[in-house]
Amino acid sequence: MRTYVRMMTSSPYRPVRELEAAIARGELDFALAHAKEVARERRAPLDLGLALDLLMLVAAQQRHAYDGWALRWLGRWIAEAREPTIAQAATLARSLTEMPRDPPAAADAIRRLAKLD
Repeated sequence: MRTYVRMMTSSPYRPVRELEAAIARGELDFALAHAKEVARERRAPLDLGLALDLLMLVAAQQRHAYDGWALRWLGRWIAEAREPTIAQAATLARSLTEMPRDPPAAADAIRRLAKLD
């Protein structure tokens, strides 16, 4: 006869932490799955900072899909920012075009420009 013992982890399952960990490990497929779960759990899209982290992975691993992701991110920033200007949007767009070449540097610039920190 086999005995079934359920193993408990030391901390409860938190999809946001799993998403952050998948992004940190560079695991785009897992990050996308966790992102869907986080959005479903919150009944809202990912916050822009976390979406930017995910965008860095897309830039590094799926360049063919990057433009669409970047445009959606910029559109969300425009919709959610307090009093966005065309100059700010243009500067962010320029930084987004740099992301495929140097994701960490571009993300840092975007965080400053979009005031995500």
